[in-house]
Amino acid sequence: MLRVLVVDRSPQTRETIAELLGDLARDVVWAPREGAGEKLRAGIAAGAPFDVVLLDAEPPPTQAVVRELVTLGGGVRVVLAAAGPDGAAVAARCGATDVVARPFSTAELAFRIGRAAAGPERADKRRPRKSDVLIGTGSWIKDMYDRITMVAVTDVTVAIFGESGTGKELVARTIHNSSPRHDAPFVVVNCAAIPEALLEDELFGHVRGAFTDASRDREGLLAAAHTGTLFLDEIGELPLPLQSKLLRVLQSQEFRRIGDDQDRRVDVRIITATNRDLDQLVAAGLFRQDLYYRINVFPIHLPPLRERPEDIAMLVHHFVQKLRGRLGKPIDGVSAAALARFAGYDFPGNVRELENKVHQAMVVCSGTTIEDVDVALPKSRAQTARPDVDRPFRELKQETIDTFERRYLTELLRVHGGNLAQAARAAGMDRKNLWALVERHGLDRAQFKKP
Repeated sequence: MLRVLVVDRSPQTRETIAELLGDLARDVVWAPREGAGEKLRAGIAAGAPFDVVLLDAEPPPTQAVVRELVTLGGGVRVVLAAAGPDGAAVAARCGATDVVARPFSTAELAFRIGRAAAGPERADKRRPRKSDVLIGTGSWIKDMYDRITMVAVTDVTVAIFGESGTGKELVARTIHNSSPRHDAPFVVVNCAAIPEALLEDELFGHVRGAFTDASRDREGLLAAAHTGTLFLDEIGELPLPLQSKLLRVLQSQEFRRIGDDQDRRVDVRIITATNRDLDQLVAAGLFRQDLYYRINVFPIHLPPLRERPEDIAMLVHHFVQKLRGRLGKPIDGVSAAALARFAGYDFPGNVRELENKVHQAMVVCSGTTIEDVDVALPKSRAQTARPDVDRPFRELKQETIDTFERRYLTELLRVHGGNLAQAARAAGMDRKNLWALVERHGLDRAQFKKP
């Protein structure tokens, strides 16, 4: 049970946090920013130090403010509560442990607070790492945390669907780290990366003498995941013979090593992921229908980055803070023009491609801020790809319109610093119509405001 200090402008925030955290927190205390130090000292003096400080991001705190809270709280962890899309960047600049979006979601708040309270002493390879954070804003990230929290406490099989680079393994790790199995192994198997002839041995192991080179018994990755989680990435690439063996594991928690004459029991939770359409694979006879039903008990769908362009600025800042230590460069910012370049591209490789492009920009950057000239992006996929004539005309037309509108609005708001009245005049649009369009595409005007 945690003690949480809420440092916020409004005392009513304490009641909200206490209600959302429920049994996770035994005590929730409020203090204004100027009185937080006194509360932290009093907690230590009474032998009841605070575990986490939830700090309001307005006004943006400095490193000195956060450092003082950590020192006075005896190493307390600080989580920033931010309403805008720049929360991750503000948290990184001031040294906060994590950031949680406002308005608060029960699932996300509990996850962030619990993760921060775990502290570095429990941050071994099986606990959430600082880089293992789902970055996003808006309703999709809240829904994601709600679904993760809902399923993590169970042993239900989870199927994660999404394009390559959307973060499917990160979601699987988050489910594992939030589950009762978090202290047990999290074992990853990429079904597409291991040759078919070796995949069965990798998964199930063998006994001595099973084949020519089998000079000793070998435990497979399924046994290595005992009491933990086995993550089968690219499950759509699993060969049909192994699909039947995996089905048996799911049905009876039993498997047999190659060359063995005895079954072995295993206690393991299985999470799968794929970027392929399993329904089509089933129809083509390439994926067993009974296995599909077994793994698709609790589906989670990850949206591609092009459908959530409002997250790009937050992700760019996150990657800058994550990567600058490796490069040894004092880069601490991204110009508005550079952000517009990132936001104007649809990233067919999704978040993984975005991280690579940020890394590339940081390598060529000669100052402390990434500028427009540092960003090397090819033409958008929407500009170069041939139309997919297998899809309905109306669907493709609407997708093209949506892409254009997002790009146009992003650039329009950037040029006019988020000023809706100026932007409407320049676009020759009614202000209300422009506002409705901005809302429909989920763009946050605050991120375009000039300092």
